[in-house]
Amino acid sequence: MQTQTSRNSSWRDVLASPPPSAHILQLYDSDAFLINAVAYYAAEGLNRGEAVLLTGTPAHLEAIRRRISLLGVDADAAEHAGQLLPAGLHAVIEMVRRRAPFDIVERALADSRFTGVRWWAEVTSTLHRQGETELGLEAEHMGDTLAKQRGVRILCPHQCDKYDPTHYDAMLKDLCCIHSDLIPADNYVEHRLAVNRAVADVMGELRGSLLQSLASWQGMRCNGPSSQMLLFWLRETLPEHFDAVLRRAREYGLQENPS
Repeated sequence: MQTQTSRNSSWRDVLASPPPSAHILQLYDSDAFLINAVAYYAAEGLNRGEAVLLTGTPAHLEAIRRRISLLGVDADAAEHAGQLLPAGLHAVIEMVRRRAPFDIVERALADSRFTGVRWWAEVTSTLHRQGETELGLEAEHMGDTLAKQRGVRILCPHQCDKYDPTHYDAMLKDLCCIHSDLIPADNYVEHRLAVNRAVADVMGELRGSLLQSLASWQGMRCNGPSSQMLLFWLRETLPEHFDAVLRRAREYGLQENPS
C-alpha cells in the first residue's frame, strides 16, 4: 500500500480528535513519553464525552491517572461515573488467547451516554516481551477489526529505540502495516531535523532516481511523519546506508536533547 505522510505537526494533533476507527501506534523509548501521550489521549476523550478504556500494567495505569489529573480532568470522578474504565491487562490477554469478543469494549459502546469509545491497551507489547509475538500480532488484528467494524479509536504502544537498527525487525513493519497512524517521536521537528541532517551527511542530497524512488515507494499504509517514512524507505531500498544514517541521527538527536 502507498505510504501516507502525515501533515500533523505533533503527536497531540494525532491524539486530540482521531476519527472513528483510528488505530494508532506509538513508538516510545521512555515511560515519560508513554505516560504523557496516553494521559493526553485519555483526557481529550473524557473532555469530549467519550468512554475511555485503559488496559496496562498497574504502574503505568497509576502514572497515567496522576497525569490525567494534572491535565485538569478528575480521573476519580470519571471512573466513578463509568466513563473512565480500567480494564485488566491479564483478562484482556485471556480474551485474545480464546479469540473471544472484547466484552468490555462492547459494554462501553452500548452505553448511550457516551459519544464514542477510546481504548489504550499494551496487550501486544506485553505479549511481545513475553516472547509471544505472533499472539501479539493476532491481538492487533483483532483490535483492527474492532476499530473498523465498531468505530472504536485504539492507541497501542510499542517500546522501540527509533535509532537502533536492530529494532527495525519484521514485527515493527508488521505493526505499522496494521495501524492507521504512527507516532514515532516526542518531538516531530527535532526528529525531522536529525534524520534530514543524517541523510545529507551520509548520502548527500536526494535527487534524480533516488528522489523518484522515495516519492513512489509502496511502503507502510499508516500515516506518519515524513522523517520516519524516510527511514523505513532507506532500510528497504538502501540498507547499506541505514546503520550509518541512524548513528548520525542519534548524534544529532542527542545534541538537541543533551540530558
